[in-house]
This record gives sequence, C-alpha cells and structure tokens, in this order.
Amino acid sequence: MRVALLLLLVAAVSIIGVQSTSPPICTNVKCADQHCNPVSCTCGSYKGSCGCCDVCYKCANTPCIILHQDICEDGYECKLNDPDANIFQGAEGTCVASPSTAAPHGHAHH
Repeated sequence: MRVALLLLLVAAVSIIGVQSTSPPICTNVKCADQHCNPVSCTCGSYKGSCGCCDVCYKCANTPCIILHQDICEDGYECKLNDPDANIFQGAEGTCVASPSTAAPHGHAHH
C-alpha cells in the first residue's frame, strides 16, 4: 500500500513539474490581443514565448533563475551558484561568460 502511494505521489509531482516548465501553446495566440507591459532593458530584449511581448535579457553577472526561463545577454549563460542545486525548485544562478564565446571583457565578437 505504501509503495503504491509513493509511486502515485512521484507520478503526480513529475506531471506537475513537466507542466509547469513546458512552453505555452501559442497556436491560437494573437499578438494584437495580448497586453504587453512596456520594458526598458539595459542589456537588450527578445520576444517572449509566443513571440508577442518583449522580455529583457539578464545582464552579465546578475542573478538568473533557469526555472523562470531567464535568458542571459549574448555571450553569457545562467550558471547555477550551487552545482548540486535543483533547477526545478527555482535554484538561483548568475549570468556568466559562456565558455564557447568568452573573449576579452566577457563579450563575444560577432
């Protein structure tokens, strides 16, 4: 009985985790109908998950949370502060220079 209950609990948590981190379904989204808050971004912006609203990139050396789908500015990646932390529990990281694009002063050359 306990094993079945434990398996049910694990299955429920897994399903909730997948649903909460899955991208939204955008097939019926009309950008004209969306209310987008104005943004003023220091490090640039990109279109959000359905391509309608602007979202700010996280700047170099600032906190980021992978679970929140924070995206760091070009040439940087969100690296967990504690490598053993669980990203599905909202573990925090920092935007650091990507090893593949690291250049002087941490900026990539394009």
